[in-house]
Amino acid sequence: MRGERATLGKSLLDVQRELRIKASYIAAIENCDPTAFDTPGFIAGYVRSYARYLGMDPDDTYAVFCAESGFETAHGMSDAASSRKQIDVKASKGPVANRDPFSQPALPFAPSSDSILSRVEPGAIGSTLVLVLLLGGLGYGGFSVLKEVQRVQLAPVDQTPVVLSDLDPLQTTLQPTQEGDATEDTLADATGAGVFTPPATTEAFDRLYRPQALDVPVLVARDAPISTLDPNSVGAFAQIAGQSLPSVDLEPAESFAGTQLASSGALPEDGITLIAARPAWVRVRGNDRSILFERVMAAGDTWTVPASEADALLNVGESGALYVAVNGRTVGPVGPAGTVTSDLPLDGPTLVAALEPAVLQNDGDLNRVLADMGTQVTQPSIGQPKILEDTAPGVMLVAVRPAWIRVRAADGSVIYETIMNAGDTYQVPATEQPPTLRVGESGAIYFAMNGQTYGPAGPRGSVTSDLALSVDALSQQYSVASIEADSDLARVVAELAVPQISE
Repeated sequence: MRGERATLGKSLLDVQRELRIKASYIAAIENCDPTAFDTPGFIAGYVRSYARYLGMDPDDTYAVFCAESGFETAHGMSDAASSRKQIDVKASKGPVANRDPFSQPALPFAPSSDSILSRVEPGAIGSTLVLVLLLGGLGYGGFSVLKEVQRVQLAPVDQTPVVLSDLDPLQTTLQPTQEGDATEDTLADATGAGVFTPPATTEAFDRLYRPQALDVPVLVARDAPISTLDPNSVGAFAQIAGQSLPSVDLEPAESFAGTQLASSGALPEDGITLIAARPAWVRVRGNDRSILFERVMAAGDTWTVPASEADALLNVGESGALYVAVNGRTVGPVGPAGTVTSDLPLDGPTLVAALEPAVLQNDGDLNRVLADMGTQVTQPSIGQPKILEDTAPGVMLVAVRPAWIRVRAADGSVIYETIMNAGDTYQVPATEQPPTLRVGESGAIYFAMNGQTYGPAGPRGSVTSDLALSVDALSQQYSVASIEADSDLARVVAELAVPQISE
């Protein structure tokens, strides 16, 4: 019968639910145990019903059950057919243990309860440990960040004060040696420091004490009263007043230029003097063809040729801006505007024969320059606010042909890098340590310093590297540029000398 039930796939509880017979009775029938029944009279009915449920012959099955279990059918009125008598607990011998209905149910086939440890999975233990470690790491990281935020760090200043020596306040003088004078070694030992060696050049001093960034503004108080302000010289109306100067006649102008200027002492009565009406590059060579004078003359600048240089030659980048005073009389200009004049003899007869007398009506700039030279200024000068300190002479790069350049600071950073075309200029910034230059076309780069042009940086087609851009270094390494040797340099200098007129 147990095999038939297993074939049907039924459990004891399934049979109990369908036949309404206790599962303990079904198990007793399969085990041929009649003692498990409370009432022996119902055994035959239970066995036959269970046999019909399994599809077996009821009578044959009951006969086999009786033969295997030794069960015999009792008469209905006999004691064997009655219900089983209860066992007297008090009369039984030995202690009776109390039965827990949950841990030891009445149904022996019912599954026992699982222990707590059986419900714990190893995978859950590992996940729990990982979670605990993660929470601990996050907590430790947050605590470390909090401590780092609350920490106070002391940063050193840029210039830490250093005590060079400890001086004794009671010892104010040095003990002389036997010869009577303290030697240099004695001074060094007494003070604890060596003898101070100043920089060799003025430029080194200037770079040492000049700030690396912008200079500190210097404000000059304007003490003059408002009544002394002249709108013709300062302010927005100064340019308009200068452009609307009244025209003068030719004869008074010539007499003014020739007589009054000479008598007032503005121009010498004898000799040759160069007068610049507008900015122009000028070079004068002496008898031995050495350079006597070379600079870019601003409007109003003058220069007198030495009397000993009778065969001096003149080179001008902007001929229309330069005039010549011969024995107190102004002639010129040297040439047409925008042209270059080369090797003009600076002797009186040649200049008077080659140049026409100056006409002030044709050149308003010359008129103003000569008027300023011959007129004594009586009104007080107007004090203007001075924003920046006077800068030291610097270095300007001048390109006469296209060339690639790169300027690096002392720390190696690139401060300027481009391809300079003909006529381009670049003012080298003045820093504590001079920057260095690298140029791809050395023959196209010149240096303008102290009103003169030096260079080129090297031969044409060569590369120059790590060239210090300081006035001292460049003036010692290079000589004054020759404008005749490079026609491009002459053209660029002439173009730079011409004032740019804005449209």
